[in-house]
Amino acid sequence: MIYRLENDAFVVRVATKGAELQGLYSKKTDREYLWQAAPEGWPDHSLLLFPCCGRIDRSRITVKGREYPLAMHGFAKDKEFTVLYADSTRLCLELAYDEDTLRQFPYPFRLGVEFCLTDDHVEENFTVRTDGEETMPFSLGGHPAFFCPVDLESEAEDCVLQFDTPQSILRHGLTDGSRLLIPGSEEPFYAGEREIPLSDHFFDGGPMILSNVKANSVRLLSKKTGRYMEMGIKDFPFMTLWGQGKRMTVIAIEPWCGTSDVSGTDHAWETKFGNERVAPGETFARSFIFRLG
Repeated sequence: MIYRLENDAFVVRVATKGAELQGLYSKKTDREYLWQAAPEGWPDHSLLLFPCCGRIDRSRITVKGREYPLAMHGFAKDKEFTVLYADSTRLCLELAYDEDTLRQFPYPFRLGVEFCLTDDHVEENFTVRTDGEETMPFSLGGHPAFFCPVDLESEAEDCVLQFDTPQSILRHGLTDGSRLLIPGSEEPFYAGEREIPLSDHFFDGGPMILSNVKANSVRLLSKKTGRYMEMGIKDFPFMTLWGQGKRMTVIAIEPWCGTSDVSGTDHAWETKFGNERVAPGETFARSFIFRLG
């Protein structure tokens, strides 16, 4: 089912399957910013990644020595979420563990997603809890994609990714084919800079997995027209940038708590690089905050 949220500033569309954000429209600029699943670019809009982000080597993990099948980006994106609350400007969804999720991920989890419209921004709030008696390792992230260039008056070369503060981001080398992280391959990526310049050939070398992200926000900005999509990403230490080579049409800006497997992994979920943890009785919370101009 698709829910439409609306106020004087925004129109947002959300699918209960995968809790997927499918529309991010500004009334002020009369513009849609979220990629609309066009087949020539990418057939989705904004995937929710849980309980893993990125590649899982051989699509299997081990928990307490037992193997479990877990695919790239996890299963939340394919699951129907339960609606806990809905009105014209707020939607609360939840995915709880069941027999099928326990077959892939042997933890009794609850994943909450709230969409909320305000006068000047759109919130996408996440919560993770465990109903079990043990601390639960997990990863959580987003795969939202946006039109790039931001508007048709701009070219890719007019656009930048602009962080709110100078960054010391690291880029990880990836193995051919499997795109697992290469141990010890991290290199500075626009070190000390606030801006990453874009171009039609930005993704000619494939996707980019980044770490040590310490920004509160990132803005996809056209320096020619001033149009922008800003995304609050506080406390997401990893980011993947994805798009197509040769001609920029779409860019996925993916804040992650967690990341792909490292090449040579022992598959043990309890010690997987990048995983977060939530203890019984605690709530893990993160948010995306969207501002449009």
